[in-house]
Amino acid sequence: MMITLKLPHLSSRVLAPAITAILCGLATGAGAVPVALNRDTCLQRAKELPDFAYAEAQLWEKKGGGNDARLCQAMAQLFRGEYKESAVALEAVIPVLGLPPKVTAGLWGKAGWAWFNAKEHTKADTDYTKAIGLQPEDPDLLIDRATERAGAERWWDVLRDLDRALSLDGGRVDAMVMRAETKHRLGRDVEAGRDLRMALSLDPDNAQGLLLSGNIKADRGDKVGAKADWSHAVQVAGDTAAGAAAQDNLARLDGKDPLKDDAPATAAPKADGKKTDDKPKGQ
Repeated sequence: MMITLKLPHLSSRVLAPAITAILCGLATGAGAVPVALNRDTCLQRAKELPDFAYAEAQLWEKKGGGNDARLCQAMAQLFRGEYKESAVALEAVIPVLGLPPKVTAGLWGKAGWAWFNAKEHTKADTDYTKAIGLQPEDPDLLIDRATERAGAERWWDVLRDLDRALSLDGGRVDAMVMRAETKHRLGRDVEAGRDLRMALSLDPDNAQGLLLSGNIKADRGDKVGAKADWSHAVQVAGDTAAGAAAQDNLARLDGKDPLKDDAPATAAPKADGKKTDDKPKGQ
């Protein structure tokens, strides 16, 4: 079996722009907090210097920073990788902030992302669904929930979210590749191939798409086509999981086992239980 990847996890590519949007949404009313700190500057620090921002926000809360300070602590925990703690804190503070629906939806999305990384799929799904309830036309939130549902192997639900996201933004290559992966898992390879061809026509160097294209071709017995796709993926992927998976697939195609070939050689015992001499005879 060829090596494939699970659907892409959310990354800073998704999180950082969302944080920027949240900062813009939160700026209103920041003048009511202490001069030394306010909501938007603290959140920016949470992104750039989460350890410092967390300690600063704790001090700010003691000085009367209230819910703004608690929000900043929760976001700093998110960037520190304390996903469960961040999710719990976000769920507690979001309902009392009184922010506009778009900003609130973004924060529920962050809570969902935190639960997803904590491997709490049911809780992540609940928070993503709250976010989408506030912003049903947001393709990013739909793609985020699809990614979470893929982690729980809820493939038909993944497909519904991606269909909706692509109906809202038909040029999303990431959603096309993810939908192709989903259809492949559901045994709908003809449709998966159509999604992949469209995705790769828009982004010929999409490593995840190339990896999947090679996998599908390998399943059909097209080793030449699979090798071409995986080789291309290795060239463009750099130091990524998709590139590593493509490299392993190429090794397997050549009859190698990457795990065994990379392991240190050990001497096999003789039939009498004694170890063999690992030097060639005559040396």
